[in-house]
This record gives sequence, structure tokens and C-alpha cells, in this order.
Amino acid sequence: MSTQFWNHSNSGLSNSSALNPDHSLDEVFQCMWGYPGGLHCNALFRGHNLSAHLREVHGINGTDKTRFLCQWDSCVREFNKESLVRHVEELHMRIVYSCKCGNTFSRRDTLNKHRTTCSG
Repeated sequence: MSTQFWNHSNSGLSNSSALNPDHSLDEVFQCMWGYPGGLHCNALFRGHNLSAHLREVHGINGTDKTRFLCQWDSCVREFNKESLVRHVEELHMRIVYSCKCGNTFSRRDTLNKHRTTCSG
């Protein structure tokens, strides 16, 4: 049995859907969190385990307002801890959240807001 996994070294600068297809939290991803010398973590994890992986393996701990640099494939953008996981899911892993009506959203909170007015 083979497992398909996604390695996204996307800097987030391209909007090409053909080159960067959308994914779900159930898929397996390869961690591209960077280390000195250009190396990456390379651990495999399910999308829904991203927060735990960042906390347990990369030490992303602290209050929601603690600042961290995103080190996913040399991104180096700075975020509050509460925003870092959302950033990695949206920009680097290209996770999408789907409504039963067929609309898709890059953020879970946007899907939840949509659902308050959707009949789907």
C-alpha cells in the first residue's frame, strides 16, 4: 500500500492552482520547516496534526501573542503563535475548507461564518 504525501515548498508568491492544488486536513504532508544549512524537518504528518507537530517538534509554545518566525521553506515571515498555524495551512500547505453547498475557503473561520447564512 502506498501513501501519497505532499511536499509544499511554496513561498506563497504564486497563485497558480495548476502548480499548487488545494488540499484537505486529512492528507499527509512532508514538513518543510527549515533548519540551518538548508535542511528541512521532512517528517510526515496529517494536516490536522500540524499544530501538535509544530509544538512538539519545533518548540512553537507560549501564549497566543508570542511571536515566531515561519521557517517553512525559508519563509521567515513573523506571526503571533495564534496566526502561525493558520498561515502555514493557508499559504504553504494550501488547505481548503469545503461547505456542502460547494464553496471552498482557505480559512476555517471564513467557512464557519459562511455556514451561518448558507442553506447547503
